[in-house]
This record gives sequence, structure tokens and C-alpha cells, in this order.
Amino acid sequence: MSNSFEAARAAFTEGVRLFEAGQLPQAEALFLESLRRVPARPSTLANLALVRQRLGRPAEALEAIEQALQVQPDDVPAWFHRGQLLQQLQRPADALAAYERLLALDATHGTAWMQRGSLLKDMGRFAEAAASFRQALAHGADEELNRYFLASAEAALGAGPGGGGSQPPAGPADAEPAAAAGAAANRGVAAVAAPGGGGSAHEAPPPAAAPATAPRHYVQSLFDSYAEDFDQHLVGKLGYRTPWLLAQLLGLPAPAASAASAASGPSGSPATATTAAIRPATLPPTTPTTTPPPHWRSALDLGCGTGLMGPLLAPHCGVLDGIDLSPLMLQKARALGCYRHLVHGDIVEHLRSTGDSHDLAVAADVFVYIGELQPVFEGVARVLGPGGSFAFSVEVAGAGNERYELRPSSRYAHGEAYVRALAAAAGFEVAAMERTVLRHDQRHPIGGLLWRLVRRGVG
Repeated sequence: MSNSFEAARAAFTEGVRLFEAGQLPQAEALFLESLRRVPARPSTLANLALVRQRLGRPAEALEAIEQALQVQPDDVPAWFHRGQLLQQLQRPADALAAYERLLALDATHGTAWMQRGSLLKDMGRFAEAAASFRQALAHGADEELNRYFLASAEAALGAGPGGGGSQPPAGPADAEPAAAAGAAANRGVAAVAAPGGGGSAHEAPPPAAAPATAPRHYVQSLFDSYAEDFDQHLVGKLGYRTPWLLAQLLGLPAPAASAASAASGPSGSPATATTAAIRPATLPPTTPTTTPPPHWRSALDLGCGTGLMGPLLAPHCGVLDGIDLSPLMLQKARALGCYRHLVHGDIVEHLRSTGDSHDLAVAADVFVYIGELQPVFEGVARVLGPGGSFAFSVEVAGAGNERYELRPSSRYAHGEAYVRALAAAAGFEVAAMERTVLRHDQRHPIGGLLWRLVRRGVG
């Protein structure tokens, strides 16, 4: 064995160690040194691609994985990694071709079937997507996530519990499922993911039923992937207005954009400036008022995300707490300086276990990822005292659906009668309800309901 090969192997081994230790630039340098000594070694190229992907350079990562495939054109993990990189580079047709090439090599790779289905679903090819999700289930891929996607695909066909598609398919600017499915499947080292095992392609899974809630890891992966430019994308591209609409429903004055430069939130942070800078232009202008805004001792922002509601609420609350599934979203919210406590966790679990009490709870665009709302309402009732307010939004379900439906967009919508029944059962009175447009999807307005409930006195 030559000295050059031994040196290449030593550099490769040390590169793997540094990668696992999180020292990515150093690992990249060692993989390059290994390739200098033994060029075109597929395993080294695959690891170089993974490092470059983690460093946020997917185009360079793709170059490395394609070099590996030139040497080993039947390498299944490399084709999977190529598909993921192409998704990240927003090349869905090429990503689809990569997964189909992989499946021609290994038809039992459940995760590749799931990725293929997610891409087809985003393209509006719902029948093919549903068939692909069933293959994923048959071959042992993430059951919870695949049943969720399968139900939403069948909703578009009128074959599942969601009924006919009341929304257009998501386009490239609005698409969520494929990217998030990739992130959810990528927990750990995705580039060397093993093919899914178990099951038979001829086994027929039971009919898809809409799950009660979106899979937790899907939601976390989705919002972690969007955290960096979430606010500008949601408000600027999709016309998202829900935090400001809920603030108006609560009687709060909207922040004036002209005063943004002089405004600051708690702890001297430029919280109001952040909100004013992206305040939707379609909302009515601020009007002077002599009535003091309402004041709450303690408020809880459910699914707070990056904190869009924070600057709207904080000036009118003694303390403001938030909870969200996405740690990267919470980093953005923490930078605002509006929140006393920010909790990383599930809102239902938090509502069931927290010892804190509040007199206001809000949830802006949160229940689109929760179908069955009864546990949420019961939890909010637990933490709110008599007279406490609960303000939230829901997308409105189609005619004839009195409970909830999972839509082709992989988002839930709820019926008015269902919300009213849950409110009454949990001890709330409806103080206000408004119909509005929450956002736009492919220039199609998405209708919603804004609610303000008040907790009745106990006894």
C-alpha cells in the first residue's frame, strides 16, 4: 500500500472525526487533501458534499456528489443526496428525476418514495403523489409523516376526509411539504441514509385518514428551514396579516410605520421598529384614540415563531411569554427582547403542565397545523383565569365540513360550528368573531376566521 494512499486515508479519517465534532471548515480541508492524494474516491466526495451542504453551499455540494456518481453511477445513497441538494436548490423536476433514478435501483427505499410523493404533491400531481406515499408506507418510511401527506394528497382528489381541494396546489414560492419532508427525513446524516426496509410493495395500507395534528418533527423541520427569512417571505410574498388583525380584534392600536425609527421595545430593543417595517400596507392606518388600550398582567403567545406578535402585545402586557416547536424561530423571537420566557416545546404539553397563569393567550396562524383543537382549548382554559381572553385565527373549512379538514396544502381548516362548540365546552364565551383574508396562496385569497373568546367565571 502506497504512502500516498495511507496519507489519503489518514486525512479522510481525521476529516470524519472533525465533521462529527462540528469543525466543518477543517473537515472540508482534510477531505480535499485526501482527494488530492487519491482523486475521485466516491466515499471522500460524498463526505465532502455533506460538509459543503452543512456549510450552506449546496451548489458546490452538488458538484461533489455528481463527481461521485460519475465513478459509481449506481450508488443509491449518492442519488438520495443528489435529490435533496436539488430540492434545496429549488430544482424540483431534477430532484424528482434523481429520486426516480434511485428507485429504479432500489424500489424498496421508502424515504425516496416519500420525497418523490412530496415533490409530486407540490407540482399538483396528486394521484401520483398519493400512490408514492402508499409505496413509502409499504416500505417502512416515516409512517406518521406519510399518512399525513397521503391524507392531504387524497383531499385534493376528493378521495380522503378532506374532501375536494378548496385551495390551489402550492407553487414554488409557497411550497412547504417537499422541503420540509426532506428536512424531517434528514434528522441525522441524510447523505448516507440507508434504504427503507420492511413491508411489501403489494401490501395495501388502510385508507388514509386525516390525523388529528401535523407530525411534530415535520412542523419543527418546516419552520427551522424557514427561520432565516420567514418574516419577509410570509408578509412580503404571501400577504400575511394575521398578527395585526388579531391585535385589532383585541383593541390594540397598530404601530405607526413613521414612528418606527424612534420606537423601542422592552430592554431597549427595536421591537416596534421590526414590526412596523413589515407591517402589511393593506391594513387600515392608525387612528388617534383617547381610550387607553387594554392591559394584561400576563400574556402567552402560542406558536410564537419569530415573534411577529411580540412587539404588538408587549407594550400592553406586564409580562409576555412564548412557546414554539422551532428552536431557530425562537432565536429570532429572543432577539426582539419582548418576551420574558421562551419555551421550546409542544403547546398542548405546555398548557397541560405549566404552573404559570395568564389573562391573555393568542395563537396567530398556529391551528393550521392542528386539526383536533379540543386539547388546546382545554389547556388554554386551564391557564386562563375568569375573564381571561383567548384570541386566535383559523382557516375556514369548506361548506359542509363542520369540524376540520386537512387540505391539499397540508394545512388544516376548521368549521365555525366546531369552534363554537369547543369554546362552549371549555367554558368560553364568544366575544367577537370576524371573517377575513389571512394570506394569499398563488394569488388566491385564503379565507379565515378571527376569534376572541372570554373565559367565563368559575362556579
